[in-house]
Amino acid sequence: MIGEIDVRAVLSRSVCEFHSDLVTRSTGRAVRDGIEAHLQEHPDITIVVLDFSAVRVLDCSCADEIVAQLLLRSEPGDGSGRGTYFLVRGLDEVHADQIDEVLRRHRLALVAEERDGAKRLLGWVTDFMRAAWERVVSRGSAVPEELAVELSWP
Repeated sequence: MIGEIDVRAVLSRSVCEFHSDLVTRSTGRAVRDGIEAHLQEHPDITIVVLDFSAVRVLDCSCADEIVAQLLLRSEPGDGSGRGTYFLVRGLDEVHADQIDEVLRRHRLALVAEERDGAKRLLGWVTDFMRAAWERVVSRGSAVPEELAVELSWP
């Protein structure tokens, strides 16, 4: 199931009703705790859309505490491959830069949907990954074996 989380609303509930800036590590931790609590209440959600549309400022420490830490904690420990998957939405260029930087440091990546609806990868991505992503985006979908042939992968 897909769940959408308004990050500004979580900030309002977790820290301050009148805040729209995500700055300081402690603020990021409080917002992440709020998101994790929501996900625990809704265990059927496996795809999470984090909506940053109403967030005015996002600094690197908050990007790390919210986005990178959620991704790091989302991998299943049981080997099932059934983790929680994240997409971020409503980013402006400054938000995207902050998230991209922290994801690169952790060697993580995710899909970002920009305000105009375009999708792009943020974070640590190899040339092979980027080529596969671009092919899937241009085609709309892809079968792994066909993608490997098209990209001349072994």
